[in-house]
Amino acid sequence: MDKLKSNKKYIFPALIVILCITIIYSLNIINKNKIINSSFEVASEEIAFSNLPSNFDGFKILQISDLHSIEFDKDNSSLINTIDELSPDVIFITGDIFSATEFKDSDDTYNRNYDEESLVGFKLLKELSKKYDIIYSVGNHEEGIDAIFNGYEWNLRDRTVDNSYNRYINKLSDLGVKFVDNSYTTIYKDVQTINIYGIYYYSLNKYAKKIDPDDPLTLDFIKTVDKNKFNILLSHDPDAADILEDKNFDLILSGHVHGGIIRLFDVGILDPARKLFPKYDKGLYKVKNTQLYVSTGLGNPKFMRINNPPEINLITLKNLK
Repeated sequence: MDKLKSNKKYIFPALIVILCITIIYSLNIINKNKIINSSFEVASEEIAFSNLPSNFDGFKILQISDLHSIEFDKDNSSLINTIDELSPDVIFITGDIFSATEFKDSDDTYNRNYDEESLVGFKLLKELSKKYDIIYSVGNHEEGIDAIFNGYEWNLRDRTVDNSYNRYINKLSDLGVKFVDNSYTTIYKDVQTINIYGIYYYSLNKYAKKIDPDDPLTLDFIKTVDKNKFNILLSHDPDAADILEDKNFDLILSGHVHGGIIRLFDVGILDPARKLFPKYDKGLYKVKNTQLYVSTGLGNPKFMRINNPPEINLITLKNLK
């Protein structure tokens, strides 16, 4: 009994020591990841295709996803300087350049007169548009604001109405940024071409749930995908690889999942909807005849990234020899 009492007197101090060690270790992890979150990496990937037009061998795509108005040094100078060093042939935007909450007023309403030119992403794209061709497919944050200001039927949205989101779209378009939202554009290299499609986040969900599948305006642009051409899809949501697996896309570029936010043993833990272990969280996947590349993106609107540095992505297209 005396021995038991003697041992008990050491238990509380031992627990205090363990607690202190745990707190110090946790604070060290938090500090380390604060530093990681304030910088970014360049994730490079060569992706080979048997049907890539020969003139596009070595074609360099710079992907920016999920910026959420984060700045890397003043006016994103570090980001711009790194992109200039990489010297891409084109820049693809895969959504969520801003966060929808930026448009909210103190009374919890959304401000249609918000100064769109003050957005970090607008200033970044304005600068990049002076040097690069930019093709932009929006994410759920852009589309959320668009729906609030311009209605939920994407095909009925009127870009002539004066509100901050329309001005955002129109001014960037005037700077040469091409928006591919349930539409596509073509890139030319001499006589050879590749097609770049973009899909609305909520249209993809609607298509997956087979809501109004016969509505010609639902995803009519998908019917234009020519299997004899080389086709890239910009889809904010990587689930497009499964939903559109039979639609003749050679490459899909996505973001949205933020790398799973917290990564343990190189596995993403959460998606933005707080679902565990997203299927596609980071890097390159093969989904039937489509290659899917998922960026972890640059920003994080709600949670700190853990073991998951922000990134931009340099994707080089190669001919499979």
